[in-house]
Amino acid sequence: MNWAAFTAMLGIHVVGMTSPGPDIFLILRMATRSRKHALAAVAGIVTGSTVWVTLTVVGVAAVLSTHPTLMGAIQLLGGAYLTYMGARMLLGAIRGIRELNAGGSPAVGAAALGSLGGAFRQGLLTNLSNPKIVLFFAAVLSQFMPVGAPAWVQLVYIAALLVTSLLWFGFIAITVSTEIVVRRVVSAGPWIDLVAGVVFAALGVSFVWQGVATLT
Repeated sequence: MNWAAFTAMLGIHVVGMTSPGPDIFLILRMATRSRKHALAAVAGIVTGSTVWVTLTVVGVAAVLSTHPTLMGAIQLLGGAYLTYMGARMLLGAIRGIRELNAGGSPAVGAAALGSLGGAFRQGLLTNLSNPKIVLFFAAVLSQFMPVGAPAWVQLVYIAALLVTSLLWFGFIAITVSTEIVVRRVVSAGPWIDLVAGVVFAALGVSFVWQGVATLT
């Protein structure tokens, strides 16, 4: 096993993973209200990553790269979901900001997020709705995993990708949900929703546009 290539792969993965995106904004939004919901969302995100990594290893990424129609359909469906989530967050943000301006307080805590199962599904669907992830994993693995690597090497690479994702997103969820952080940002909840909504909607519309362009 080439440890230099393995380390380089992890480094690139960490850089890509820590870049702001839907996964991080979803965790931030939930962590300011409930640690349990944030961790449930992390579990959903890592489950989605497991699906993408598995599809990459079995060669689905190669199929997508040679069949743009399939990628277009995935972009269209994923973009539609992200746009829907973004619209919901924006509406919630507007309501929260209005309540703050009226002298009230926006909904806080776990009650504002629904069930833990719902948080898990949001994390899962948010991750699965980003078709760029499978192409990113494909690029990372194809560049650094040895050609014809034995199964145990593939499993080590896959496990490393998933464990680092779990540690990073879990770290964000736990850190942001600490009492001192929550106490300071609780009034900023609607503004966090606003930023998250803009990010989700912008990416969603972008994916829909790319999907439609690919399919037409």
